[in-house]
Amino acid sequence: MVMKRSHLIVKLEKLQNMAKKEKGILHKSFAAAREAVKAGENDRARDLFDFMIYQIANERWEHDAQVDDEIEGVRIGIWLERAWYGLENNNLLL
Repeated sequence: MVMKRSHLIVKLEKLQNMAKKEKGILHKSFAAAREAVKAGENDRARDLFDFMIYQIANERWEHDAQVDDEIEGVRIGIWLERAWYGLENNNLLL
C-alpha cells in the first residue's frame, strides 16, 4: 500500500500529539489539585499536594533519585516547589 506524503505527515503529527498528551501521575495530580483549589475544595487540594510529595519521596527513597533528577520530564526540585507552594500559597498547611 502506497501512502501519499501528506497522509504520512498527518499521521506523524497525530502520533506526536498523542505522545504529548500522555501525562504521568504527578502531572495529573498537580492539575487536579489546581482545579480543586479553584473549586474551593481545600481538603481535596491538600490531599493531592500531599500525595505529590509522597510520590516524590517514594521515588527518591526507592531509586536514590536526587533533586536534579527528573520525573515525567520535570526536575524533582521543581515538583517539590510546585507541591509546597501549592500548600503554602493556598493556606492548606495544617
